[in-house]
Amino acid sequence: MRMMKDAEQEEALALLKRLVETDTQNPPGQESRLADFLTEFLEGTHATLQRISCRETGRDSLVARLPGAGKKRPLILCGHMDTVPAGDKAAWSVPPLALTIREGRAYGRGTSDMKSGLAAITYAFRQAACQDNLPYGDIYLAATADEESGGLGAAAMSPYLPLDTGVVYIAEPTGNDIGVSAKGTLWLQARIQGRTAHGAYPERGINAIDMAYELHRKLAVFCARHKDPLLGPATCTLTGIRGGVKTNMIADTCVLTMDIRTTPDLPNEDVLAEAQRIARQLREDYLGLQLVFSVQNDRAAVQVAPDALEVRVLARTIADKTGKEPRYKGIKFFSDASIFVRNNPFVPCIQFGPGREDHAHIVDEYVELSSYFSSIVCYNKLLASYFR
Repeated sequence: MRMMKDAEQEEALALLKRLVETDTQNPPGQESRLADFLTEFLEGTHATLQRISCRETGRDSLVARLPGAGKKRPLILCGHMDTVPAGDKAAWSVPPLALTIREGRAYGRGTSDMKSGLAAITYAFRQAACQDNLPYGDIYLAATADEESGGLGAAAMSPYLPLDTGVVYIAEPTGNDIGVSAKGTLWLQARIQGRTAHGAYPERGINAIDMAYELHRKLAVFCARHKDPLLGPATCTLTGIRGGVKTNMIADTCVLTMDIRTTPDLPNEDVLAEAQRIARQLREDYLGLQLVFSVQNDRAAVQVAPDALEVRVLARTIADKTGKEPRYKGIKFFSDASIFVRNNPFVPCIQFGPGREDHAHIVDEYVELSSYFSSIVCYNKLLASYFR
């Protein structure tokens, strides 16, 4: 395995430090401050740079393009700039917004999800963009805002990327394995209006809380019937419920929220249709019941064939540079891929990054330095295949 030179490692660590120590906790995001630095970092290369607004102040994304000869399909490297909040800083053993190196690990909010991945693709892209010869195909770096919430950055950026002809590599945390599928996400809220009654006479009312639990139970059973070899079953998790007025009164209103994770064979629209079917049945069984849904997040499941050319190229690169055959994984969280496939359902979206999914969003989040450096070497090799 060819490791990075000491000077290269120091440079890569300095880049990661700058990314981690630029506060982009979402909310509020403020990713423009990181886009400013990345713009500065890439200036002077052969890449053209474009800032893309998310229609919210301070929330720019950045697209960098290295023009090519058009002999290969465009290659898009994608990473998001925002992180989840650090939470209770007192619970951390290190400052969450400072990079701390300890026992071969780099600690700090976003080190795993996914500023180490963003740093890796940015470092590799800059090396490619400094070359004087022309790549076989266009190479893009897409640094997005708001991935951790609504995907505003990826949505605003999509028209500026060749998603109809390109291939996307997203540096989400996979432990340097290859993510070939990812669950979809549907956040569903239901508002239920029943009929109040005295607690001693429950048969005279329509208990909105009972209706909420019945809705969730039936929808969870429906989802669980759909299973994927890498992702496991689709899930429907009750994540919030609010209702009731008084202990001795039948609850006439209830609001519940559900976090639904879908598999590639279960489109989100099928889940919503099933929820509507269950609601119709409940309304028929309980005359006067009202039930209204609202969708708070809608992210499609994403899948690429393990034997696809782009996956095999990456697998060979990882094996060659690390000495280990990568595993193919199913990713249970959503990424910008779920935004990119909305209008381009056939674009290959492959996830590969140095962080680990079980280290994301936790106290004392960290990435292994060896994993970080290995991912840069692999991305360098991937981009080198685009040059003569």
